[in-house]
Amino acid sequence: MGLLSLAAAAAIEAVVLEPGYGMGFNGSITVEYRPVVLYADGRYTTDAAGALKAAPRIDGRWQRSGGGWRLKGSDGKTTELEAKLQARPAPPGTPLEGVYRSVGGVGAAGTGVAVVATAQSLLFSRDGTVREDRAAGTAAKASRHQAAGRYRVEGWTLTITGDDGRADTRLLYLFPDGDGALGWGDATLSRRKGAP
Repeated sequence: MGLLSLAAAAAIEAVVLEPGYGMGFNGSITVEYRPVVLYADGRYTTDAAGALKAAPRIDGRWQRSGGGWRLKGSDGKTTELEAKLQARPAPPGTPLEGVYRSVGGVGAAGTGVAVVATAQSLLFSRDGTVREDRAAGTAAKASRHQAAGRYRVEGWTLTITGDDGRADTRLLYLFPDGDGALGWGDATLSRRKGAP
């Protein structure tokens, strides 16, 4: 992990989930929880993919409000976030175990909009190894990528180092209600029931 990622992760005060809606596979409406990263200096970002950059995109400022937080966006809009939606960091060295998957897509059959499906799976083992499987495609064309490597959990970060030596460090947050889902960068992955 680069020093910039370490410094940015150390500056995180909290990650809070903001409920919203999105478009799921085949046109279904899904509930989505978007992470809001609160930095200790009073700034925040909703850009989970860029939250660990040396100069992350800043969307406004936050302050404590009762048991939760009040966000004031750069556009002047105010949003209240509840304390019960506060995500958890992982203690350094936390072992992850099981298959975590995200499935998404756009379009819907019969609407004239092409159906594009995407899926990502991470199979974590307690010994520190991980296998990644990504797939995307339409009815006419599909692609698949598989990789293996090792992972390291440290607070708000998850680093996956592939067998080729390349390291990918992203924001990690655990959902408040258990280990059924985790966030990695801008992706939310749900644990498959019955998986190891």
